Amino acid sequence: MALVKAFVSALSLAALGTAAPTHHQGHNGLFVTLRSVSTITRYIYGPAPTVPPPVANNAQSKTKVKPGHETLPGVSYAPYRGDNGCKSSQEVQDDFQELAGHYSLVRIYGTDCDQIVNVYNAAKKVGIKKLYLGIWNINDAAAEAKKIIDGIHGDWKIVSTVSVGNELVNSGGASPEQVVAAVNQVRSILRAAGYQGPVVTVDTFNAVAAHPELCEASDHCAINAHAFFDATITADQAGPWLAKTVENIKSVAPGKKIIVTESGWPHQGTANGQAVPGPSQQLEAINSIKSAFANNIGDVVLFSAFNCPWKKAEPNTFYAEPYWGIGGRMSKSDTY
Repeated sequence: MALVKAFVSALSLAALGTAAPTHHQGHNGLFVTLRSVSTITRYIYGPAPTVPPPVANNAQSKTKVKPGHETLPGVSYAPYRGDNGCKSSQEVQDDFQELAGHYSLVRIYGTDCDQIVNVYNAAKKVGIKKLYLGIWNINDAAAEAKKIIDGIHGDWKIVSTVSVGNELVNSGGASPEQVVAAVNQVRSILRAAGYQGPVVTVDTFNAVAAHPELCEASDHCAINAHAFFDATITADQAGPWLAKTVENIKSVAPGKKIIVTESGWPHQGTANGQAVPGPSQQLEAINSIKSAFANNIGDVVLFSAFNCPWKKAEPNTFYAEPYWGIGGRMSKSDTY
């Protein structure tokens, strides 16, 4: 099946008159107005893919998991309040208390808002054993790497991976060559500090398919892949769709372990063809993903831990951007 890739980034939308989200300084410090799934990737297939029959909501419990395999997925997390401010250390700990026991790992994207220290302390407090850390700005990669080093205090066993950039090639924010150089720079800095684990870059599966050098430079291949942005896919097909996507990436990254660093489904918004948001649809999609990856669910990071009211509901993301929190979960910091 031929795959035709069309990329619609925040930058290209800006050129069409839609303002691209940016970071900006407010009177109380750094405000972050948009993060992940901020660059839209449209997936256009022809002919329509063949997808196995829908997965029942209780299929996960009926699937036998191989002994020794992780039984919980990871989840993505951002330490920002609905008012665009940074969450306090206590607010981060409150969030992590809600995540404990449900996820094997928490992924974060950057180092602002003291999030390395706050997330590390919260994970240790509630018993979350692994963190997938991130460097957001590759133009300041050395400084962000230092924040990771200082925040972890040599406790590298809690660090699953360090990612360098998120969807930068897909968004047009950086060239593949710039991203690869940043990955190599960060790896060298972290190795000197004692970290021997994976250092990667994360991009959309389309960008990785078009630029396999992103996987080649990474210690494993890290992809963001959301079935919702494929207008031919219904919620209950999200798992098979994601499994097929991973198989396709294996053909351009032979021998590389592939980690899905974002996959989810919004519980509110407008329809994207057959991809319809809603609470029941989100449940179907998450159950479908868990079923399809029952024997390697530890290789999947679900998106996302909480709703993100600091993001804007806009037509180019089907008015769904703030509403990817699994189960519609709101952080306590946004419900006071």
